[in-house]
Amino acid sequence: MYLKSSKGFTLIELIIVIVILSIVSVIGINFLGDSLKVYTMAVNQKTLFDEGKLALERMVRDIRDARAMAEPDPGETVSDVRITRTNATAQDMAGEAIRFVLSGTTLQKRKSDPSVMLIDLASNVSTFTATRGAADAEITIVLTLSLTSGENVTLQTKVDPKNFADDATYKNYFRYWEEEISN
Repeated sequence: MYLKSSKGFTLIELIIVIVILSIVSVIGINFLGDSLKVYTMAVNQKTLFDEGKLALERMVRDIRDARAMAEPDPGETVSDVRITRTNATAQDMAGEAIRFVLSGTTLQKRKSDPSVMLIDLASNVSTFTATRGAADAEITIVLTLSLTSGENVTLQTKVDPKNFADDATYKNYFRYWEEEISN
């Protein structure tokens, strides 16, 4: 006689369990893969944002302290800003000529001091423009940083140089503005 055992699984039950586990695994792996892509994209954009923000802050500080500006001219948009500093800092001398320029994909600060000719401010820069107002010295700076993987960040700011010569139509401090940095 044939005795039917109730212990164990049939082949059909095992195949159904394997198929269900495979489907759940594929869905889980796709979810984790997509989450990792989103996380990587967010980290890349944050890195670009931080680098661009730091570069803009450094440029704005120097432009705000400028006593003269060779470029851009009023009403002009350029990818090269040339200024003369008013006050000395730990990194720059008073009266030093400074130029911000895009060299390839690197935004650089070029100085007239021969011992420190250039300083890299940001890499992966795809666009750098500076537009000077037609009626005043206000400058609008636009900086776009991009990666080959597709992430990009565009930052824009406006800055008013504070140490230009006396001018009744311009909002400045008439060469008496100096940023004080204390530790």
